[in-house]
Amino acid sequence: MGGRWIYGINPVTEALRSGTKPISVFVLGGNKTDRIRDIVELARLGGCHVKTVEKGFFGRFGTALHQGVCAIIEQRQQSEDIDDILLRVSAQKEPALFVILDGITDPGNVGAILRSAEAAGVHAVVFQSHRSAGITPTVVKTSSGASQYIPLCVVPNIKHAMRTLTDNNVVICGADSHADMSLWEVDLREPVAFVFGSEGEGLRRTVREHCDHLVNIPLYGKIDSLNVSVAAGVFLFECKRQRLAGRRQS
Repeated sequence: MGGRWIYGINPVTEALRSGTKPISVFVLGGNKTDRIRDIVELARLGGCHVKTVEKGFFGRFGTALHQGVCAIIEQRQQSEDIDDILLRVSAQKEPALFVILDGITDPGNVGAILRSAEAAGVHAVVFQSHRSAGITPTVVKTSSGASQYIPLCVVPNIKHAMRTLTDNNVVICGADSHADMSLWEVDLREPVAFVFGSEGEGLRRTVREHCDHLVNIPLYGKIDSLNVSVAAGVFLFECKRQRLAGRRQS
């Protein structure tokens, strides 16, 4: 079949609610929970074909938690242009907020970051076409449907994307647990892009060199680092906190 597979209650529900309408929806026979009934109703209202299938149908997803529902959706045009997004943000008259992923290959982490980014109103997530998890069914599932909404910029080289953002007065902040500057010390009310590196290696040296600031999250326990998706949530909502506080004071 043409299209892309997604699975799980939240991803399928959000696909039905978003502009990315599924081609077909498949539900496990005998799965009559309220949420599955809601999915079936949404699909039928949207004119999507719904088919009842046996448990073995979901074997294509391995051991993944499919929750008895999956769908085929039309292939989304995965990449948007950074310049176009900057123009959109400028028209909205609000400071830009970008997330840049440097070599994060774990789909669970990518999905969780997309979920936090969408919830925080990030304007786009930038990642490389290689050395990255990409948008897989696992990423869609872990993002809880957020990957259907948030703009994605897939680029051959994130350093070029960072230079484009710098040329447009976007401050680049790299997350580095060994940095001397704390996240609480950085003014995040201006246009900003956060860069997050892979779990084991962190930011590559050449990527760090393109950052305006390297910042850490102060930790108070015995563990010396956070999971990258948790760190991304802290960065993003500290930014939103500062911006909201700034509006209240003005």
